[in-house]
Amino acid sequence: MKTKLKLKLAIASAIVAGAMGLSATSYAATTTGSMAVTAEVAMSCAITTGEMAFGTYDPTSTTALDATATITSTCTSGGATIMTMGKGSNYLPTSTDAIPLRRMSDGAAGDFPQMLDYHLYSDSAGGTVWGNTDSTGKAITATGTAQAITVYGQITAQQSVSEASFSDSVLVTLSY
Repeated sequence: MKTKLKLKLAIASAIVAGAMGLSATSYAATTTGSMAVTAEVAMSCAITTGEMAFGTYDPTSTTALDATATITSTCTSGGATIMTMGKGSNYLPTSTDAIPLRRMSDGAAGDFPQMLDYHLYSDSAGGTVWGNTDSTGKAITATGTAQAITVYGQITAQQSVSEASFSDSVLVTLSY
């Protein structure tokens, strides 16, 4: 009887010892290494343009007509950009990229559509002309969040035009 008890005890002890060996982690040594983790942040920008709506122009008035538009740019934080304004679709052919002579057209078919002269400025209506060169563009330091930039426009007074609807399209460019 003692032998059976000893045998049972020996079997139980072997099962417990074996189970402990399976559940406990035992290593003879360890080693370590470092894993490099890298990423590059590229400069990028997004732009949203608003419409510049002058409203009703009175060609008999001695006062220029002013308007504004908002352009929103979002660029990588800390990046430097230059925002430039193209000449427009109906620019006076003798104008330059630095000082574009922009015009709206009435869209009339034929050789002689009516043109309505206007200017775009970076600081105030009648202020600094907003051109299509680095030196006549607007420098912007990006914050990583949306930045609203105001464009000031002005139609000069007393232009000889007939009743019509006038429009133009100006390409806005962010260079970074």
